[in-house]
Amino acid sequence: MKKNICLLILLCTYLAGCNTEKIQNLQLHGDLIAKQIVTAKFILPEAYSEPEITWSLASSPDSIWQELSGITTNEIVLLTSYEGKYLKCKVEATSVPGGKKISSEIISSEKIEVRGNADTDWFRDVGFGIMFHYLSSNMVQDKGSKEWNDAVNSFDTEKFAYDVSRSGAGFVMVTLGQNSGYYCSPNAVFDSVVGVRPGDLCSTRDLPMDIIKSLKKYNIPVILYLPSNPPISNKLVSEKFRYSYGKDSATSQFNQPILEDMIREWSLRYGTDVKGWWFDGLYDWNNIRSTRMDMSLKHNISTHTLAAKAGNKNSIVTYNYGFGTIHVNTPYCDYSSGEKQTIDEFPSSRWVEPGVQWFLFTYLGEKWGGSGSQFKTEELVEKAKKIVQGEGVLCLEVVVNTKGDILPDHLGQIKAVGKGLGKTPN
Repeated sequence: MKKNICLLILLCTYLAGCNTEKIQNLQLHGDLIAKQIVTAKFILPEAYSEPEITWSLASSPDSIWQELSGITTNEIVLLTSYEGKYLKCKVEATSVPGGKKISSEIISSEKIEVRGNADTDWFRDVGFGIMFHYLSSNMVQDKGSKEWNDAVNSFDTEKFAYDVSRSGAGFVMVTLGQNSGYYCSPNAVFDSVVGVRPGDLCSTRDLPMDIIKSLKKYNIPVILYLPSNPPISNKLVSEKFRYSYGKDSATSQFNQPILEDMIREWSLRYGTDVKGWWFDGLYDWNNIRSTRMDMSLKHNISTHTLAAKAGNKNSIVTYNYGFGTIHVNTPYCDYSSGEKQTIDEFPSSRWVEPGVQWFLFTYLGEKWGGSGSQFKTEELVEKAKKIVQGEGVLCLEVVVNTKGDILPDHLGQIKAVGKGLGKTPN
């Protein structure tokens, strides 16, 4: 008996030794449904690092596989164009030192399906929400760090959340920052790259986090607003990012990964408390959009999207194309960016195209950030009803002061919309 136990131990030791040069436990995690994320998980032997990962599609496991260029991470966002295809992940690694190569691959057991986009169900259900621009440029005219931090510290998130809850708005879009280089939330990646101290450009207070906590009491989720590109109005930031000063342009393989690291830091910090991202400025001019869509580049629209979804795989993302007829800007959009100067379109379907929720975004004032009113309240309510009845989503920009007080006329109008939609509390 002792001899048999001994042999078993020796056999196990031998097998373990043989497996040290193999990639272990390669598995695919996630639903094979378009708009979802699938993750490849595996264990590399100790002497191996920095694996090379490739993803491929085929109509059947034994047919010709088409490699997906530009997707080299262990995560992949399944696009609607992948419908009816099997998914394969191949992992290759090289030993250091020695240069020995090993590889392993896995094929999905089922084909990828398109089933709408469950991540947008909550969005459709709430129907309408609000957005506000809280930026150094319009709050303190970019005067400096002290003025910016004083403004951010003065924002009363409890009162703001209460006012929003009484309006019936189902979500709030919050600006992290825009073009000035000032942000209303700390970001260690940004500070390190630009070479500034905490509080110099990023506020010391994490305003989005405090807004999230206050709104959570009323079960109102947050969407974050951020440009798709680095700031353009701060010369120091432009120099450190090696990015154009004073004009929108395409990102490079130097500054794109920095931007993704910034987004990832915020996404991981806020986690599932952030339900979506609205990325501005992915325009057709100056190669801005085409460069991001160039899948021959290591950092592209896929890596940007995965950075945003790092803290919440079910968060929804869109990329703004600018004013125009509502359409879909990239295959990675979960909803249309929908930027409009007024409400002049209505949904004929919930979906702009399969998996992309219909969404319209405009301002209550006479312009973005305007304190007037472009709508008569009765007209606005009727238009909002038409959008929500068509299973679309409406977002209205309101104006707030430094303390977070919503302009009274704007608060009155969103309350009227909420009441008209039957969403205001009793």
